[in-house]
Amino acid sequence: MTKRVSGNALIAFLIALLLGIGGTLLVLRINLPSLLVTEVESPLGFEETLEHIEAKAKSIGWKVPSKWKANFQKNFKKIAGKDIGPMKLVKMCEPFIAADLLESDQYKYLSVMMPCTFAVYEKSNGKVYIEMMNLKLFGTALGGEVIPAMEKAWPDMLEMVNFAPTN
Repeated sequence: MTKRVSGNALIAFLIALLLGIGGTLLVLRINLPSLLVTEVESPLGFEETLEHIEAKAKSIGWKVPSKWKANFQKNFKKIAGKDIGPMKLVKMCEPFIAADLLESDQYKYLSVMMPCTFAVYEKSNGKVYIEMMNLKLFGTALGGEVIPAMEKAWPDMLEMVNFAPTN
């Protein structure tokens, strides 16, 4: 025996479904920026923070060529005539993880995200911050061989922004 769904029940279901979808999209819209990128407050000054990240990266085998550094403050002053405050980008690469992915045609599109970029900037409160992409989340979203690659890279990136004293 089949039961018929009343028109009111169907309308109530559709309204609930739309509200659920809308609510989910709203929550994603509000939280997505903090999920995609990670901001870490540095206990160090601006230049010391840059030195810390670079030293940590090199100590765990990442490559940090000097030509991959960009001084956004200087560039924006020169090009746009605006002082955005101290801000530099440091780009680095773990060559073995990157090469393993990029040798496959399937993952060549990831080159747009390489090398990994850290933004170091000072906010108007005088504090220095580091911003980086959340590679673990990106890896999960992209799937396939990207997941294990990002699971290797993400802990290294977190270590680079770890300011706890080492024993």
